[in-house]
Amino acid sequence: MTKITLTIGGSDTWGGGGIQTDLKTFENLQTFGLSVLTCIAVAENDDFVIRPLPASLIHEQLQTIEQSFQLDGVKIGLLASIEIVDLVIDFCQRNRGQFPIILDPVLAFKETEQQLQQDYLQKIRELAQLVDLITPNLKEMQRLVASADIVSLADMETTSQQLSEQTKTAVVLKGGPHILTDSAIDYYTDGINSHYFKGPISYQSTIHGAGCCFSAAICVHLAQGTPLIESIEKSKRFVYEAIENGLPIHDAGNVWHGKIERSLT
Repeated sequence: MTKITLTIGGSDTWGGGGIQTDLKTFENLQTFGLSVLTCIAVAENDDFVIRPLPASLIHEQLQTIEQSFQLDGVKIGLLASIEIVDLVIDFCQRNRGQFPIILDPVLAFKETEQQLQQDYLQKIRELAQLVDLITPNLKEMQRLVASADIVSLADMETTSQQLSEQTKTAVVLKGGPHILTDSAIDYYTDGINSHYFKGPISYQSTIHGAGCCFSAAICVHLAQGTPLIESIEKSKRFVYEAIENGLPIHDAGNVWHGKIERSLT
């Protein structure tokens, strides 16, 4: 039977992250993908800007999904406003335990929005208590636990265990190539069990959307009944392939799981 997976997150107009990458990942891994759009990322005067959608529209989208589908897995990404986080908290409370829920705690705030960021972080911590797995990168983890820079394996362990203890939720911290020089490394803990995931480092520049791809892939594998540790291992390999086969754009590029013969300039 076809599995149905939902992404709740932002639209990346450049196509490299957000719901665009989530839906591509769902499709590549053989689930039927649905989406609830929370915001749109655009360029304004050469700056990166997030445009949240009205909370009422997010409510209508969630209501439509719940009335129309039996879900097998949900991935949550950028929610963009405190009002939207509250709606997703309500959604998770209604559906907790019915399907796996993965939270990729995307943070996209300017330095001038410090108070907004702190209020948003507190709401994300509340949401994190209602999901099955949290997948922060190093910078997101620093903000979630008010940590100094994470520069070692010991730092990865300490901060992950701290977040897992605070939220009572399993955590996989994406260290990538930033901790070790010979491999890309991630660290998992559920407060009792822990596990390191090591893989090759890709030196391609097509890394935009890698974090979205990772959490969406975990969502799919869990929806398909794969155990959690194996789901993380498979997803790590999938992301590496998506970077290796990505789409170059200017000096960087997007993850993609299809091979290409040209770049966009």
